[in-house]
Amino acid sequence: MGITPAHVRRPLYAALRDGRTPLEDQEALAANWLRAQPGSPMILVSAIRDFGNSTLADDFPRTAVEKLGRHTSVSHRGPLLVAWPAAENLSQLQHADEATAICVIEGGDVLQQPWLRAQRAIDLATGERLESRSDLVSAVVAVALKSLVPKLNGLSSSFDRPTVIDALCHLKAGGYEIDPAGVYEFALQAGAEGDEALLMHEVANGLRKGHNYRRSQRLKPEIVRRWESEAAALTDLP
Repeated sequence: MGITPAHVRRPLYAALRDGRTPLEDQEALAANWLRAQPGSPMILVSAIRDFGNSTLADDFPRTAVEKLGRHTSVSHRGPLLVAWPAAENLSQLQHADEATAICVIEGGDVLQQPWLRAQRAIDLATGERLESRSDLVSAVVAVALKSLVPKLNGLSSSFDRPTVIDALCHLKAGGYEIDPAGVYEFALQAGAEGDEALLMHEVANGLRKGHNYRRSQRLKPEIVRRWESEAAALTDLP
């Protein structure tokens, strides 16, 4: 796991994209949130053109706006409004320790809402914290992912990918379902960095599509029996 904490440590809010909230209302919720925040605001957007076509451009003509990217600075001191981020940008928010509060406007990326649930963001439409399901993965897969997270280091070396491939291939060979979205969300809950969870999602998605990964034998075949024993012990607890 990375050196820095995996979970956002600043108040986190979400303007969700769902059937209850039309796009205009979604942007209005986020705009009202930003107006209510003390300090100098900044808006991070996935595409400057999309921002220019949104109501946010009219609402905040003098607010600093920056395009999201792999190297976007998250050192801004004040409230951050993050509009339509891609999944790979979300992990940057886990390190936005200078921000006073953060609000994410959900876009079209299917992994945005799982990330927001794992971070227990506050839904602006309801005022309630988002919660993940308890059945994202089976008990054995949960034990495996929890044991896997401390072995990773945020993709700073070539060790992470073969370790993840080996673990998920062992699970699949053992007959366990590897749901990509469930693996991603549960890994975040278990403390994985965003990039680490994305790697797990990528490999799980490849396995679902029948990709034949080259194995490096980081883990011994009997590791699945150990995970099964640990999961059974947890199930037997009173």
